[in-house]
Amino acid sequence: MSAELPDFVALRARFDSEAFSNGARAELRRLPDMESVALCPALYRLFPGQKPDDRHLRLAFLLPCCKHDAKAKSLGTQLFKAKISEARVLQVARAHSPLDLIQLRRLLTHAEPAVNWAEFGKTLWYWGDRARRQFVEDYYLAQFTPAKGA
Repeated sequence: MSAELPDFVALRARFDSEAFSNGARAELRRLPDMESVALCPALYRLFPGQKPDDRHLRLAFLLPCCKHDAKAKSLGTQLFKAKISEARVLQVARAHSPLDLIQLRRLLTHAEPAVNWAEFGKTLWYWGDRARRQFVEDYYLAQFTPAKGA
């Protein structure tokens, strides 16, 4: 395991750049499941010279679903504001791998959020129970935090 985190914002910029072909972006967008990511040539173009592990696969699987915005609110907050149902958020949190990421990808495709890739990338890199809990907490905090001035 590498002790160093990748630069997730630079990774998103590489994905968006003209150097990364439309065909490669389409390959990643069309992946049906996590198992397919390892067999996708675009994965190796996204991480040149690296031997991808599960963390890289998660990033490549979800990278096409979210744009970058350095000032974006948390994903849970954005999903609440996009009127994504509580049941769908909990479905992601309760599912086991790889179904959790497939469900998350469906939510992201539906809501089309712009995320801060520096934070969201770190969440995906360390994806597990703690990350899922934070995801649910952000959703509920957005739902039950009183509006300012109310």
